[in-house]
Amino acid sequence: MTKNQTSHGTAATAVLITADDGGVGKTTCAIQVATAFKLANLPVDLFQLDTKAKLATKTGLPVTSLSIADQHSARGDDLNAADVIAPWYRAITSMQETGRSSILEVGGANAGLFHAGVAEIDVQEDIAALDLSVTAFLVTRAGEDSALQTLREAKRLGTTLPGAELVLVRNEVAGCPVAAAEYLDETVRKRYLALFERHVAIRMPRIRPRSMALYERLHVTPDIVVSWHADNYGEAIRRSGRPRDEAKIFVKDVAAWSGVIQDELLRVLPILGGPSDG
Repeated sequence: MTKNQTSHGTAATAVLITADDGGVGKTTCAIQVATAFKLANLPVDLFQLDTKAKLATKTGLPVTSLSIADQHSARGDDLNAADVIAPWYRAITSMQETGRSSILEVGGANAGLFHAGVAEIDVQEDIAALDLSVTAFLVTRAGEDSALQTLREAKRLGTTLPGAELVLVRNEVAGCPVAAAEYLDETVRKRYLALFERHVAIRMPRIRPRSMALYERLHVTPDIVVSWHADNYGEAIRRSGRPRDEAKIFVKDVAAWSGVIQDELLRVLPILGGPSDG
């Protein structure tokens, strides 16, 4: 079997969404990735190393929590980092048998814990031995704090998961991170821009703030919002509680915004194009 090919004849991959910071758009990215798998009709398991339940609330899908509190209550003894990530580890190392991909969102405050667990189990050894496909989406936004945290997380990924393909996600909510790098300290700017020269990057474009606020309030995935044009925006008006003009603009904004992201994901995740025939 070739890489990504399973005993079921389908492709499977592990997707990691991370950043050494909160509020940079990791959950937004994770929702878009989950939507992409849904649209491609590919089986996927969702994991979240975070105390928030936003991913489950927004997608309406079951999400396995990797929180320390949950693991403590289940084990009732001494807990180490490897125990916390064990459910995710078991899922990705059995992908060839199950044919199921996985998506893991790592909360910013838990990035260190995640890398400690990965190092303890030595996931890199499994990537090589089992020929696993692992893609790490590193989300970054404009600003010095995010640039520094992106550099720190990229270094940790290079140390603990060198076999993972690193994809930079440019969250443009506050402007293009690459363009904004012009205002960074020279040393930071050179190191930050060098990341974009070495690795593939995708865009999460800015969406009108009013539309994003409404999207965040509604617990639906972007593909559902896009589908609301089908009944002449009746469902959009009902669900949003907004007049027709505002509801219509909202649906069109989400469609354009999500369309760009979905196209970008198709570019970097070949699995989304469908099962391999080889």
